Amino acid sequence: MAMIRYLPRTPLDRYVECFWWSQRERAQVFGEHMLPSGGVQMIFALHDAPILCVSSASPARPLLWSAGILHGPQWTYFKSGPKPAGVTVGVAFRPGMAGGMLGLAVAELADRHVPIDLIWGSRARELRERLLAAQSPSAAFRVLEEMLCRRVDGLAEIHPAVKQALACRKGGWGFARVAEVQRQAGCSPRHFIAMFRAAVGMTPKHYYRVKRFTSVLQRLAGNDAGSFADLAASIGYSDQAHLTREFREFAGVSPTQYRPRDSTAILHHRSGETFSGISLG
Repeated sequence: MAMIRYLPRTPLDRYVECFWWSQRERAQVFGEHMLPSGGVQMIFALHDAPILCVSSASPARPLLWSAGILHGPQWTYFKSGPKPAGVTVGVAFRPGMAGGMLGLAVAELADRHVPIDLIWGSRARELRERLLAAQSPSAAFRVLEEMLCRRVDGLAEIHPAVKQALACRKGGWGFARVAEVQRQAGCSPRHFIAMFRAAVGMTPKHYYRVKRFTSVLQRLAGNDAGSFADLAASIGYSDQAHLTREFREFAGVSPTQYRPRDSTAILHHRSGETFSGISLG
C-alpha cells in the first residue's frame, strides 16, 4: 500500500495535523482495530466499495459506509472491516481544532462515525467529485487545502486553558496532571472540564490517558520498549499490570498481541476477527 502525508501551509497547519493519500493495489483482506488518538478524521473513499465500521461501544450496530465518513474522537478502539483496492484521501485534524472547521460540536461526534454528506450535504458530494477528478496526490491535497483555508477566516480561537492542556507536558503525557493544568488556568474544575470536552470531545483526564497510550504504541512500534515493567515506569503507569489493563481498554488486545500494520501506522492493529457475519481474515 502506498501512503503519502502532507502538512498544509500556515495558518491551516494550526488546525490540521496532516492530509494523507493512500492507494491499495489489492484488497486488504484482514480487519483492523483502529486505535484512539484524541483527534478527528475526515475520510473520502475514491472508490464505490463499502467499508465496514463497528464501534466497540455499540457492536450490535455496525455501519457500512462509502464515499465519505467522519470518525469522531474515540474513547476507545473501533473495528474496521476488510478494505477494497483503490484510493482513499483523508484529513487528520489536530485535537480540539475540528469543531470550528467542520461547523459542528465535536462532543456530538464522540465515539461516533458519521457519513460526511449527513453533515455537509451537497458540499460533501461536490468536494468528493473534485477529489475524484484530481490527477495526483498533490492535486488532491490542493483541493482539500483550498476548501479548508476558506473556513479558517473568522474561526474563534479555543480557550487558552484548553490550548495549554493540549500541549504536551514536561516529562511526557504519562506524568501530566489535570488538576495542575486546571489550577494554572484559574478555572473551576467543572468549568475547565466542560470547556475541554466541548473542544476535544472527551474529558481532559481521558485525553491524557489516550495520549499516554499512544506513547506506548510509539515505543512498541519502534522496538524501543524494553521490558514492559520498565516501559510502564518510564511512561507514567503505576506498574506493568496498570499498563496492560489500559492497553486492553484502548486496543482490545494485550501489548504482546499488538500488531501494527507497519511502523508508520501505529493506530492500525491487524486483526483476524469475524463479526456481524463478515469474515475479517
